[in-house]
Amino acid sequence: MSERLDVEVLDRREALEALREPWSALWERCPAATAFQRPEWLIPWCRELGPEEVLALVFRSEQGLVGMAPLAIHRTGEERVVALLGAGITDYNDVLAAPGYERAVAEAVFACLDERADAWDVADLHDLRGSSPLFAAEAPSGWSDEVEKLEACPRVTIPEGAGPDDLFSPGMRARVSRARKRLARAGALRVDVADAASVDELLDALFANHRARWISRGEGGVLDEALRPFHRAVARGLCARGALRLFGLRLDGRIIASLYGLSERGGLASYITGFDPELAWYSPGLVMLASAIEHAAREGARTVDFLRGREPYKYEWGAVDRWTYRRRLRHRGAREAGRPGGPEAGQGELEGAVRAVMSGEVSSEVGLVRLLGVAGDLAAVARAIEAARPAAGEGEPAARLEALRRCLDERRAACATVAEMLGAHRDAGVAGADAPARAARLFDELCARSEEASVAAYSLGDPEILERATREVVELLERWGAIGEGRAILQIGCGIGRFEAALAPRVREAWGLDVAPRMIEAARRRCAGLPNVVLAVSSGVDLGDVPSARFDLVYAVDSFPYLVAAGAAVVDRHVAEARRVLLPGGELVVLSYSYRGDPARDAADVARLAARHGFDVLVSGERAFSLWDGRAYRLRRLEHR
Repeated sequence: MSERLDVEVLDRREALEALREPWSALWERCPAATAFQRPEWLIPWCRELGPEEVLALVFRSEQGLVGMAPLAIHRTGEERVVALLGAGITDYNDVLAAPGYERAVAEAVFACLDERADAWDVADLHDLRGSSPLFAAEAPSGWSDEVEKLEACPRVTIPEGAGPDDLFSPGMRARVSRARKRLARAGALRVDVADAASVDELLDALFANHRARWISRGEGGVLDEALRPFHRAVARGLCARGALRLFGLRLDGRIIASLYGLSERGGLASYITGFDPELAWYSPGLVMLASAIEHAAREGARTVDFLRGREPYKYEWGAVDRWTYRRRLRHRGAREAGRPGGPEAGQGELEGAVRAVMSGEVSSEVGLVRLLGVAGDLAAVARAIEAARPAAGEGEPAARLEALRRCLDERRAACATVAEMLGAHRDAGVAGADAPARAARLFDELCARSEEASVAAYSLGDPEILERATREVVELLERWGAIGEGRAILQIGCGIGRFEAALAPRVREAWGLDVAPRMIEAARRRCAGLPNVVLAVSSGVDLGDVPSARFDLVYAVDSFPYLVAAGAAVVDRHVAEARRVLLPGGELVVLSYSYRGDPARDAADVARLAARHGFDVLVSGERAFSLWDGRAYRLRRLEHR
């Protein structure tokens, strides 16, 4: 398609609302579009979870509206990242392009981004299907372009003309039949599908069933309070379009299992399920899913898409993987644009990291990690150390510089691993509305590389260094009187459970929450045999179902920086939740508030949070450790506020 396209740039989310009906009409013209590209999905995402400012590109030809790229720019550290709206909770991201305009729209998207290259550094386009128009166009000259396989999305194909007996394998048919008979003996059974009158009731039941199921597994689930307004708006909007398939399995009138599905293009997409764990013996989830597939087949659906995730149950229905991909592009001047001052600023950071070691401000281990974070490779770090020798002179600065050099030389393999992990950390982007999901994926990946370095890069993967750092924190809590045999404590961001293992013998209860399932698995191994330790996967947006007024201490070791990156609302929510779960007089200890490098700003933020939520600030920004450079904040819960 060589026809010239006119582009309109929408930079406020309110402008998307005004485009709703033309947007819907374009969606109808795009045979490969999913429900995740509908305005009924993305407008609530913007309103409830997304940024105020967007970069939505609207393309028109002589035929009218023929394309739309719903984008936004957000910051992850020093980089400005272009991403598609809906990131984090959207299984398939994409642009919309009318038939015959796929390549023209994709080329126009890249041309628009090229014209605005001074506003961004990286275009991170993820959760794309292989058929996405964004794969149809080549990157502009001089851009870097990387594509990687991202997520498996298992899918079942329903044979054309399949009758009820053809939908499932013989073994699955037998399982479903047995489960239905068990339920029928327990009471009257029926399946409801949401309409305008029942959508809220069925959605409330989904929330309750999903939450109960995940709580029974000691985990947080993905339908926390912060996401519920978004899903309520989506469900109502899709229901009005006839695209919602929200099922409720009732036993004697009570909804015991739920399935939140999307109907699109002759298929059913199963987004979230839940069931009452007290009735698990009856297999209500199995019956619910079978009923949803049968309903889809009666409507003429040819596919059932289980969306991303390789949970074993999906393959029991005969699902086959279909993959999504990530395309990551960087324009010619991105490195300089992302780092104010260009290469000179990077050199200055290297010199500053070396000076911090020579002055005794930070340990060799922390200084080495700072250098690796700036330089990205060992050779540049070695050059920076050598370049500092004339300034080191004699005495303590020279001795500290030599200790830094030895640390690098003796741990080269570990440093290479840490450099790769720091690169993965930069690339992951743990800022913005979907920060908890990104952080979970990041720390699952880092934990697989090195458990020790994943929770403290300055440990360089050495268990002995990590033990020293852990001991310093434990000794601080003891000096402050924050722990004791009769006390219950809760950690936000427990990682691999190093503090739970160290503190369990010293307290009555030690609870730990973390967003990364792999880290919780590592923590459970580390704390095996400790009956007073409770570990769970959290949502990253609040403290979930942690009991109120239960704890003497809530503490966070290097986890608040990720809450700060996620946004002020997430930080505020966690401090409010800390007050909820603390006993009167209990303490909130934050060790490292942010990675902004601005202690005065951090202290001011902590003071405001304390005043807002009824805490007294006892310690603000104290440098309490010799190995780690984290600053300590100690707050005490006031009885009245």
